Amino acid sequence: MIESRVAIKYATALFRTAKRINQVESISSDLELISDLVGKNPLLKIFLESPQILEKEKTGLFSTTFKDRISEALLSFLVLVVSKHRIPYLLPMTEEFIRLVKGDQGIVQARLITARVIDQTLVEQIKFELEKNTEKKVEMEIETDPNLIGGIVIIVGDRIVDRSIRHQLSQLKEQMSTLRVF
Repeated sequence: MIESRVAIKYATALFRTAKRINQVESISSDLELISDLVGKNPLLKIFLESPQILEKEKTGLFSTTFKDRISEALLSFLVLVVSKHRIPYLLPMTEEFIRLVKGDQGIVQARLITARVIDQTLVEQIKFELEKNTEKKVEMEIETDPNLIGGIVIIVGDRIVDRSIRHQLSQLKEQMSTLRVF
């Protein structure tokens, strides 16, 4: 919970700054690159998260490495993240920032979860209906989860439509447990 609140707060601030200075695309790609670099390099991550290493050494690393390669706004953002000990939240911040960018472009992320692989035509129909209902362009991520037994689960933002057999059986079980038999 705290992770998402921190990510939203920082990503929103960065997004507003990026919009104001008209650098959304460049900051977005640079932030993804840096987040990926920190996430995939365990030694760098340990260095940045270590309380034994001085803050000025951490910020110095960003300053010397990225000074002429990224915008001043993003560099200032990274220094702030380090100074507030928020490096562990860099990946969620990046994900939230990307979500804000896509939302601003009229794009919404959706997850379609099915019990087994479904036909591409059906996927396109579901995508079309989602675009019609959300009035946005939908980027769909498709997953399979055999535990669903059958049916589908669609997740768009914070909304979940669960039409899986597993969910229906769970509801039936709950209803039956409340029945009184005399």
